[in-house]
Amino acid sequence: MKLTRLLSILLYLLQHKKVSAEELAQRFEVSTRTIYRDMDALGEAGIPIFSFLGKQGGFSLMETFRLDQFTFDNVEKQQLLEALIIQKQLMEPQQTVVQQKLELLYAQPHKPVISVQSSTLHREEIEQLTKNKIGHILRVIEQKYKLQIAYISAEAISTERIIYPRFLHFQQGSWYVEAFCEMRQAQRFFKLTRIKKWTVIPEIAAPIIPTDSSVEVEQQQIKLRFAASELGKLHDFFTEDEWHVAADGSIDVTFSVAVSKDLVPFLLMFGSRVTILSPANLQQAYQKELQKMMQS
Repeated sequence: MKLTRLLSILLYLLQHKKVSAEELAQRFEVSTRTIYRDMDALGEAGIPIFSFLGKQGGFSLMETFRLDQFTFDNVEKQQLLEALIIQKQLMEPQQTVVQQKLELLYAQPHKPVISVQSSTLHREEIEQLTKNKIGHILRVIEQKYKLQIAYISAEAISTERIIYPRFLHFQQGSWYVEAFCEMRQAQRFFKLTRIKKWTVIPEIAAPIIPTDSSVEVEQQQIKLRFAASELGKLHDFFTEDEWHVAADGSIDVTFSVAVSKDLVPFLLMFGSRVTILSPANLQQAYQKELQKMMQS
């Protein structure tokens, strides 16, 4: 990731009097163009970096600069290390290089107080495969390249697509890549576990005009009735102001959700312990799914 590379470059510059853009590009496996952008970013952050032109040119730090002038107190150090540990647990199969450097730099063992181990619903083997995909996709996003992917949808439809990855999202226990899909000519979300093959296309993709995030998503009101036995589970999904406990112990829940949201898989978890009061379209979709299950 960019922040990890910037800090690694800074530590590298502290150990060398002068380094060339080519040396940094080779060491951090990026283009020299990316290194020049990184140097601009460090300069904007207040790091005194000098650049020298010519065959013997390169970059160096001001002689009087020391890391302790741009360091962190103990609380900030803990926050930074916690963030790196969480990144490793979520995204990296091994300890990150910058985490190792920070722990060596401060010469203090750090015991994390936050853990996101097994953060997804997938088996460990699937989690490791997904982390590998994350690493590849992050590099593609940084390089602004395209990907050709073999993708299988939730409906078991297999397609070959060329996509331009833009963001990674972690939501509802799964990883998704948000990308511009050339086949659909629109932004789409692709679940990483359903990307079966991919090939990097080293072609700089044209910038995509961002969608208008101010457009309101159409909402609909949902009314459900749960059996008294489900009260504990409801704390996982609803706020207390969204439900009312009746005299017989049943619980009525009222909440709003995007019209495009498919609630049927969620409701199936409760089986006969939930009744859909409204809307009618959700009742119909739920009954249709139950009939399919009975016929299979």
